[in-house]
Amino acid sequence: MAYFIGGSSGEANAFEKTIQNSAIQVLHESQGLVNMTNVVMPNQGNTYKVPHMAPISYGDYTDSNTNPTYSTTTNIEQTAQITAKEVVATPAVAMTAFSKFLGWTTAFDLAANLGTELGMSFAEKVDQRITSSFVGNPSAVVSGDVSMAGFANTQTVAYYSVSNAPVTDGFARVLANPAMGLIAEGSTATITYSDFTANTVAGLVRNVIKQWRKSRNPGRPTVILGPNEEQRLLSELTGGAVYAPSSQGGTSINAGLTALGDELLATGMLRNLYGCTVIFTTFLQASVTGRFIDGTSSTASSVGAAIGPQAITTVMVKGLDISMGDKDGGLQTWITGLGYFGAGVVDQARGMAINIA
Repeated sequence: MAYFIGGSSGEANAFEKTIQNSAIQVLHESQGLVNMTNVVMPNQGNTYKVPHMAPISYGDYTDSNTNPTYSTTTNIEQTAQITAKEVVATPAVAMTAFSKFLGWTTAFDLAANLGTELGMSFAEKVDQRITSSFVGNPSAVVSGDVSMAGFANTQTVAYYSVSNAPVTDGFARVLANPAMGLIAEGSTATITYSDFTANTVAGLVRNVIKQWRKSRNPGRPTVILGPNEEQRLLSELTGGAVYAPSSQGGTSINAGLTALGDELLATGMLRNLYGCTVIFTTFLQASVTGRFIDGTSSTASSVGAAIGPQAITTVMVKGLDISMGDKDGGLQTWITGLGYFGAGVVDQARGMAINIA
């Protein structure tokens, strides 16, 4: 293949540009958080309405003349409580247009290589939208619609009213789980909030699964934390084989190397700690103000979450654009990324925020 020296469009730099473009390979860090959410595509536009209903309850049946009842006074007919939570997908465009001389490679190779690159970068962007949904935008909440609110930020449990027909099982139904707090190791949690505040990462996971069971959620949650918490948990589980400095809230505990510590060292995650899967991402929202930790509103260094499969809905529309045309240096093929995606918390009872001091 030949190219022309000179010209008004910078043709002399074509070879250099080609080599540079073929060498572009950005390291992408994605935990595939989208796989832990409910992924949907809207029927039209970029807004998806997710149906959300109060838990269906059952009561003991009592045959009472022509009007059967359960309990003693409530009519057998249930009043459905269904609301619609909106999740909006907003556009994101890949800022770099990858281009290459068509004669240097096949269109298939180009699409495969650059498509992979864009796909990985898009996975990062989706991870960012999902972690952003942990916090949400509470100021945008209208009429109790929590789809913009993220997970509950208060450290008290919210219940459905027992006077509502769907909530008559004889026990309270959780409407929203409290936020969990992680404070520095060695600090002491206030007794009032000790069920929702921990000074070790392992203790935090224990609090999560305890609240998960109390809220009567099926299965087990996935706990999503940041890199500092990964090093801190390594320190806790390995007796200081990997040391978490005090600036990250951790110190060595003299426990010796454990099977869990060995798993975390080898894989960078835990598949089963108190029944929870624990993973780590670099995309948690940082320096978030007004977050409750140990009963006090403060600035969280980051906000993680524990989520079940129905807690978050991710909306995705469209994908990649492949184009061919006359660019600097001649005929070129290039790929640009255009995607609409968004994520929102649609059930505050099937997950909980983790506010990290």
